[in-house]
Amino acid sequence: MKKIKWYILFIVMIFTLSGCRAQRNQTVKFEKKDKAPKALGDISKGLQDILKETEKVESILEGTDYDVNKVELERARAEEKAKIEKTIEIKNETGGAMGTQGDSGGNQGKSGGSQGNQGGQPGDQSQGAKSKEQKKPEGREEKLLSTWEQIDKKIEETHKKWNEYEVEGVKKGVTLERTEKFKESLNALTKSIEDRTVVGIYNYGSQSMSNLAPMFEIYKDEIWGEINKIKYSTYQSYLKALEGKDIEASSMLGNLEEETNKIRLKLEKNDSKIKMLDNINLAIIDMKNALNEKSIKLTKIKKDIIIKSLEKLGE
Repeated sequence: MKKIKWYILFIVMIFTLSGCRAQRNQTVKFEKKDKAPKALGDISKGLQDILKETEKVESILEGTDYDVNKVELERARAEEKAKIEKTIEIKNETGGAMGTQGDSGGNQGKSGGSQGNQGGQPGDQSQGAKSKEQKKPEGREEKLLSTWEQIDKKIEETHKKWNEYEVEGVKKGVTLERTEKFKESLNALTKSIEDRTVVGIYNYGSQSMSNLAPMFEIYKDEIWGEINKIKYSTYQSYLKALEGKDIEASSMLGNLEEETNKIRLKLEKNDSKIKMLDNINLAIIDMKNALNEKSIKLTKIKKDIIIKSLEKLGE
């Protein structure tokens, strides 16, 4: 009788354990993160790409783009060298003209022979020059033109991505007020790009990020809403610093703890991401300290560190 009881108890335990395992597996199987669709992510990326390219424009206009400065310096040296060589050539020709006619005749003969030998060279030199022209680095004007072309391309792509997402967003619960607010800032950004105003692009580009944030927040596991809000505050702080409004610039960075705490909760036990978030918090403090130093260059460096760290966190 005891054996039968133990046997029944053993069977019950097996079924209980199997049921728990099945339930656990089912939970894992159906657990799916509520993340934003690719089109919305592409809009956010497009806005950031525009601001990155604008930073390049800013560097070129300030004269702090190393590659452009190097090209311009090399061109200036080449022009100076060409002038010196031309001066020497003119002096040599003048000296040669003062020689005897016989010498001149002999020289002309030699010169004719030399020209004959060099007959095939102009074409070769032209081909070499073309090859060099294709590979040569961009100077100030060329770099500015190509960078603006990239920005024009990016804003067009961003408008297309928005058209892709808008209907889906409304179905998900994005209100008409939010869509209108985003479109307003996106249109203002487009106008700033058309007018080639760097400050306007920073302003309306970051506003577009901020207005995009509530759409990301619809997806409960998404951190890009908070990331875009921090980016907005960082860019706006930098703009205030450019205007010399250091107190306002500092206050823009003072209320970001709420956003970083929300990100921390969503990251759960992702230790590597949490470490990145801690570094971002420190970078924000560093930028506030840079504002106290009243150094635009230092503030810009700290701004760039925050933005790059946020990009990495969102990957």
